[in-house]
Order: sequence, then structure tokens, then C-alpha cells
Amino acid sequence: MGRLVRSVLAIGVALIALPALAAAQEGATISGRVTSEAGAPLNSASVFLDGMNIGTLTKEDGRYTFVVPAARVKGQQVSVSARLIGYRQKSVTVTLSAGALMQDFVLEPNPLRLGEVVVTGAGTASTREKLGFVVNSVDSTAITNSHAVNIVNALAGKAPNVNITSASGDPGASAYIRIRGVRSLSGDAQPLFIVDGTPIDNSTIPTTSYGAGTAAPNRAADINPADIESIDILKGSAAAAIYGAAASNGAVLITTKSGKSG
Repeated sequence: MGRLVRSVLAIGVALIALPALAAAQEGATISGRVTSEAGAPLNSASVFLDGMNIGTLTKEDGRYTFVVPAARVKGQQVSVSARLIGYRQKSVTVTLSAGALMQDFVLEPNPLRLGEVVVTGAGTASTREKLGFVVNSVDSTAITNSHAVNIVNALAGKAPNVNITSASGDPGASAYIRIRGVRSLSGDAQPLFIVDGTPIDNSTIPTTSYGAGTAAPNRAADINPADIESIDILKGSAAAAIYGAAASNGAVLITTKSGKSG
């Protein structure tokens, strides 16, 4: 009889402890919706836990969901952040506990675009304000409205401390670009041109003979200005730490247009 009572008590204790054990083995599911101030859903917004490398991207309806493993759920205070290019990052502190957690975000526009995520040549990502060098962005609209045949000429007057010099007024003549003045006694001091992550040679091949010649274009003139999405100009020798010694005079990053959702 006593053995039967002990067995019943053991089963009862196990049944009582079962929900607590299941909760301890359950992770935290964080979900919600990211919208703009107008209430429009924001697609491909990044929602993540700061310092934990856990997160996801929103879908077309602005909704997101991700699971935090049970081993990392300890009832601690964590920061959940939502970020999207063109909007200000927003962070909310929540208590990370087992079960479901709902958290919505409303992002404000960021007209200064200082919070953009910049992917460097080293494969790392950083926000624009944390970069160790100056980055000037030139919009594709400014390039198209310049009506310049040579993409180098189209950069004239679009960024500070960027000097553009044309070899001549002939059609197809080369253009010389110099960032922050001459810093070499023997080199040409021109920046490195990178198109969609691939460096290109922007040198000029002259065709002179016996004092006469034709207008020689630089190789960047082969790029159609109508195909350009945006241009980022990296200034200073710090750019060489990303793209090598060829970028010691700065770098001109050209992003061309491509198909995208919507």
C-alpha cells in the first residue's frame, strides 16, 4: 500500500513539473509588423536583437518573425531594433522570456540618409556615420540631368573637393578627376573606379604622332550615364585599407541599375 502511494505521489509531482519543464525548453518567438508613419508596410526591413546576431527581414506585408533558442532565453533585458535604408533606426527594450512576444515598429523617414548600412570591400557592414572616411553620394538624377557624355564630367560640381578637368572641348575627349588635390610627385593622383564591386581601368591612351593626335577618351567614358543607379565617392587614403593601394587617392563606387521587386 505504501509503495502504491509513493508511486502516485511521484506521478503527480511529475505532472506538475511537466509544464515548467516544457516552458524551460521552449524558445522565445518574436514577431510583429514594421510600417512607415503613413501605415504602409515596409518590405525587407531588418529586425534583429542587438549583440546576439539573431534577426530576420520583413516580408511584403511588413510582418516578421524569428525564434530565439531556449538556451539563450534567460529572462534578460534585450534591445530589439528595426532598420531600413531611408528610415531612422528604432530600438525597443523588451524582456526576453519563453513564449510569444509581439513587437511592432513605426519607422520615421531619414532624409539625411546618415543611418545607411554601407558594405565595404572587406565584406563587413557598417553604418555610414561610423566610417573612418568621408563618403559623398551622387544621385542618378543629377548624373542624367548633367547631359554629360563622359561620366567623369558628370561628376563636376556634384561633390566638394572633387576637381574635374577636361583635356579638350572635342567630343569624346578624356576627363581628369582629382580628389583633394595632388598628393604624389610621380603618380597621376586619380582615384580608383569600381563598378558594381569590380575595379576598372580609367586610364587614357593617347594617340599622338609627330605633334598631332586625336581626342583620347578615358575608359570610364564607356559607362552609359543612364545605366547608373548611384555614385559614392570615398575620400582620403583610408579607402586604401578597403580596396588596396590603388585607392590611395580615393575611390569612386558606381552602382548600376538592376531589376528589383516592385
